[in-house]
Amino acid sequence: MNGDPSPTPLGAVLALTALCSLGTGVFWNGMAFIAKHAYDFTQTRNLLLYAMMGAIYTIGAFRAGAITRWVDRWLRPRDVLVVLVGVQAVVCLGPIAFQGQWALWLAVAGVTFLSSILWPIIESYLTAGRHGASMRSAIGWFNLTWAPAVALPLLLMAPILETHGEWAIGGFAGANFLALAALIWFAPRPGHHDSGLAEAHVGSEYRLLLRSARVLLPLSYVLISAMNPILPYRFEAVGVEVGWETPATATWTIVRVAAFVVMWRMAFWHGRWGTLLLGAATMTGGFALVVTGASLGLMLVGFASLGVGLGVIYYAALYYALAVGRAKVEAGGTHEGLIGAGYAVGPLAALVGGHLPRTLGLKIADGAGIVAIVWVLIALAGVPAVRPYLHARKLRKQLAASPNGTAGARSN
Repeated sequence: MNGDPSPTPLGAVLALTALCSLGTGVFWNGMAFIAKHAYDFTQTRNLLLYAMMGAIYTIGAFRAGAITRWVDRWLRPRDVLVVLVGVQAVVCLGPIAFQGQWALWLAVAGVTFLSSILWPIIESYLTAGRHGASMRSAIGWFNLTWAPAVALPLLLMAPILETHGEWAIGGFAGANFLALAALIWFAPRPGHHDSGLAEAHVGSEYRLLLRSARVLLPLSYVLISAMNPILPYRFEAVGVEVGWETPATATWTIVRVAAFVVMWRMAFWHGRWGTLLLGAATMTGGFALVVTGASLGLMLVGFASLGVGLGVIYYAALYYALAVGRAKVEAGGTHEGLIGAGYAVGPLAALVGGHLPRTLGLKIADGAGIVAIVWVLIALAGVPAVRPYLHARKLRKQLAASPNGTAGARSN
């Protein structure tokens, strides 16, 4: 597919991003509360629901590029977006039109698959035709658009959770219909991306940093998806009223926005390995506090730490993916596919961690088994995450030892 010469106006991409991100907040962060309070889901059923979502999203996102190319003989990328957004709107009306848990399962499965194709295409429109500072600015605005939009449903749905939780899903239908208007300003295809210009803005260690980030990114979503389905039951255990559950959960999404602001406005982290280490440490520690904290105060501290780590890892992974991947749908698809993999593994890890200690007759603190299983996964992933860093150190030493070597420049 040949891109249009000029990139689609950033304002149009951000408008579509904001409206579609409301659904991300409803489905990925709020669904556990809707399922528990409106459909009487148990913790185990909630975890299975999230595992299904992760599996569907992974498959769809990794195939987004191939699907887009296959339908190109009939539909251009903008047309594909119109179909995806329009069908999402209709699917979201299902739980309002039909009663029963089956309507919820179908709506969740449908929207999850459609959004797995949607986001890689949006990310291609975001960065195609933009390079260097222009691309960094676009990614910054993108993150500062979707992240608050994801937090908003958590703040708004609290009053209806116990009585009409399905309307939180139906409300997303209206956002989708509005999103169709934003597509009027989209070019038929993403902008033309100059490979030579793109390569000039790729730092010497960006590819190695991307390899590490692509290990840490799904791990970050393992934490989110292991945590989200059990939050209603964690809040219940520490005595939090239903009306305060989703606003308290929004803490980590708000802190993540703050992390995005810092990374957007400051370029010191580009090409630096310490950034990934900071993200890994804060998200891991924060998760442990949320899942095992004996009070709301400890959970809020955990949410804040988690938000910092998740923001750092997501921003770095997206930046390196689109810089190295040259803004193709496949680059966004890989990024989103890794997110889906994390979403699929997290609930399964929580299921094992929640049930295994009881099966073995172990008496441990509530949530400790979940933390233990997740930390085992993090430890196992540590090897492929650290290996690119060790390779980078070796290359630096070789370069420094060469007669004309330098310490290795970083590109901002």
